[in-house]
Amino acid sequence: MEVQFNNYDDVLAYLDKKDNSQRTKIIHLQKCKFSFSINLGTLFQILKDRNSDFNYLNFSDSIFQYPVKLCLINQKLVYDNKKNLIDSLFPKTKIDFELDFSACQFLDTVRFSGVEFCSDLSFIKAVFVKEVVFSGLVFKRYLRLIETSFRADVQFDHLELNDKSIFFSTIHDRTKFEGNSYFSNVVFMEAKFWDFVFTKDVFFQNTVFDCPAFFNNTKFLGKTVFSSVETIGLSEFKNKVYFDNAEINELVLERLIFEKVISFNYAIIKNISIDNVHCYGFPLSLVGTSIGNVKNEGTARFLKSEAMKSNDPFLVAELNAKEMTMHYNELKWRNNFFDKIIFLLNKISTNFGEKWQRGVLFIFLSWLLSFSLIITLRDGIGRTFIWFDNDYLKEAVGYIWQFGSLDVLGNTYGWVDIIVFIVGKILIAYGVYQTIAAFRKYGKK
Repeated sequence: MEVQFNNYDDVLAYLDKKDNSQRTKIIHLQKCKFSFSINLGTLFQILKDRNSDFNYLNFSDSIFQYPVKLCLINQKLVYDNKKNLIDSLFPKTKIDFELDFSACQFLDTVRFSGVEFCSDLSFIKAVFVKEVVFSGLVFKRYLRLIETSFRADVQFDHLELNDKSIFFSTIHDRTKFEGNSYFSNVVFMEAKFWDFVFTKDVFFQNTVFDCPAFFNNTKFLGKTVFSSVETIGLSEFKNKVYFDNAEINELVLERLIFEKVISFNYAIIKNISIDNVHCYGFPLSLVGTSIGNVKNEGTARFLKSEAMKSNDPFLVAELNAKEMTMHYNELKWRNNFFDKIIFLLNKISTNFGEKWQRGVLFIFLSWLLSFSLIITLRDGIGRTFIWFDNDYLKEAVGYIWQFGSLDVLGNTYGWVDIIVFIVGKILIAYGVYQTIAAFRKYGKK
């Protein structure tokens, strides 16, 4: 049967009625409804004054209807003029008893701040409906967030997480982040986030990973940011980092240091931006990685450099095409006319060396158009379709095959004929060169 509390005195009266000895090691407040804004620090002080020997406080399956905060006090209880219990302003830094909020429902905001947990803290299968803020916390024992649901924004700010911080135990009970997630100034000693789903944006800012970080098979459906807010060095990956088989909608890496391996093998990255990132260990592992939109030229250049270090010619060609495309788009016709022409031809012919098929098509079209124009200038427009006439076909083959032959111009020709002839030959030769260059990626391994 669910018990409803409207104030702290109701809690105390319930415990007095339930346990006359008041000396039990375990305090049970499970399956209760807290229908008032509660400061857990105040409640803990009430319970400690009542029974200083307890070491386990069980809130499992309870409902918190109003805001919950944890701000500890370190003095006798304080009452107002109407003899109502009020919060104290003097902080205490440590909790030396175990807290169990398993399967609890928090229907309003939750804020835990300035606390050191010397015993376990469990939120197994808990549901947070509104914003959650965990700030300035230190965990000496287990933090259990197994199958916990954060349905709104959650902030982890200035936390020290040890290697007993558990976000899951099997593939079926991951923590669910349905709002925006913020990890700021957090030190991770355990970071196993594989198979997670971050529904919205997630930010890791000024965060240090002292352990291997696993984001394998994770789905980042919003924007994912790993960055340092101030100067470089505040966000560090001191061990290996894995994003293998991850699905990432938008990835932003800014002002970071990777000291060892970082792997994106077989990951799908739809959008990516990289700025001021240093890899002091092995190059990025990008085997089978699918990269969609690259934000800027610098990002493409960085990724291309890492792909070259990994000896991946196919990805190098793909990233080079993205880099050159962005550089081409930045050029202005008025100030960079000839450079713009060269880049345009490069893009049209093989997409900057990425697609040899386009090179073959470019050669064919250059040959077809230039020869057709030469014959039209020489013989005029007749009733015979030149590409079905054997004599014309023979001349066409000679035009593309014999580079220096002028036979196709006939006995009389002018400057227009010569210009068309030379431009056609140049385009064909350029297409051949670009096609051969595009084939090089198949020979580099």
